[in-house]
Amino acid sequence: MLDTHDTHDTHIDIARAAIEATFLLRRHSMVANAAFRRDIDHSRCVIAASRELLKRLRQSHGDDTARAWEDADPAPFAVSAFDADVLRAAFRDLVLGTNVPECQWRDLAKTLVLEYAGCDEVQIGLLDWITRK
Repeated sequence: MLDTHDTHDTHIDIARAAIEATFLLRRHSMVANAAFRRDIDHSRCVIAASRELLKRLRQSHGDDTARAWEDADPAPFAVSAFDADVLRAAFRDLVLGTNVPECQWRDLAKTLVLEYAGCDEVQIGLLDWITRK
């Protein structure tokens, strides 16, 4: 049989454990939020870097791209082997830097190609090659 003193100590121990658990959960939540913010900031930096890379590449191929935009009846944009390698490297860097889930890889690759080439359509074979492991 427990006396009231033991019951009181048990309640105090339970209350202390609950308070400690609450503080640990709060601390864990704050740490998780900080990590999430760091990851988001890192993702933004990687995306900005990839856009800058694409911008520089477009400028280096500016004459060809400018002519394609000025044509009244534009021909399909052809991605050279060099361009495809650059796009694939940029894609891999983005995937590694942002931990994009594999289910979103095709959309990311398509966005990169569209932004780089300034075209409206992308060949599926190119997307398959860029996203291949």
